[in-house]
Amino acid sequence: MTHWPDTLSSMRFDELYILVEVAAAGSLAAAARRLGMPKSTVGRAITRIEKALGVALVHRSTRGQGLTDQGRMIANLAAPHIAALRDLASSAAHTASDAYGTLRMTAPHDLGALVLAHVVPAFSQRHPGVHVDVELTMRVVDLAREGFDLALRVAPKLPSSTLIAKKLATLDLHLYAGASYAARRGLPSRIEALAEHEHVLFASRDGRLTVALEGPKGAVRTSLRGRVTCNDFLFARELIASGAGITALPWYVVRSELANGRLVRVLPEYRLASQATVFVLHARQEDPSRKRELFRSFLIEQAPKLFAQ
Repeated sequence: MTHWPDTLSSMRFDELYILVEVAAAGSLAAAARRLGMPKSTVGRAITRIEKALGVALVHRSTRGQGLTDQGRMIANLAAPHIAALRDLASSAAHTASDAYGTLRMTAPHDLGALVLAHVVPAFSQRHPGVHVDVELTMRVVDLAREGFDLALRVAPKLPSSTLIAKKLATLDLHLYAGASYAARRGLPSRIEALAEHEHVLFASRDGRLTVALEGPKGAVRTSLRGRVTCNDFLFARELIASGAGITALPWYVVRSELANGRLVRVLPEYRLASQATVFVLHARQEDPSRKRELFRSFLIEQAPKLFAQ
């Protein structure tokens, strides 16, 4: 008597798959048509299984080549396992073609709230296997040491480092004020009048800052003063919306507030002479993760509509 478990190593997945298809189709010829292969190939696969098991699986007569009772029994036993193996292969192929795991990234608060909050949901729908972990902070994170895949940063230019940087957008900074401030104090109609107004300042320790503005007549330098200094665009926006004065901000930070009337443009023909640049950065890796490359590419793809004025 043949011990079937001892013969399993001599049978192949594709041969058992053919046997299951023969049972489903009703004959070798019908199975061959379903599988898109010669009938002789189907016949040889069945013959190899018969030799391995030592039993007849097919009636061989002039009336056709259907399965014997033992053939149908073996096909029925094999069918769920063949289906499970096909599902496993399909799942493995899908996993290999898509990204999975946790993507850690860091960004300042304004880019997190106004950019990543729009990008992450769309990315997650496209790549559901990726869990996105975002840390919003103003500090400069050591990406490699702290285990971050990507960072978003805004700066006039980046200092020299070993990080790989890709520019997402160059930002013009224009002057804005809150509607309540404009109603209370009025708005300056010329550059010189800026000195008479309150300002929310960046990078000032004593409440004073000299800036260069570009306008129709070229660059003009002027001194500004303010009671509040900060280092965050989103915080500065809320300050001026609450009546704190005038400040320079990029378009992506103010567009919704301009639309709802909370903010107004100041000296619209002028912008700061210096520009800010948005970068996406990552540490060098010999074998970059697929999830990082996919998110980086998605950011680059979305950047024009995220930052365009």
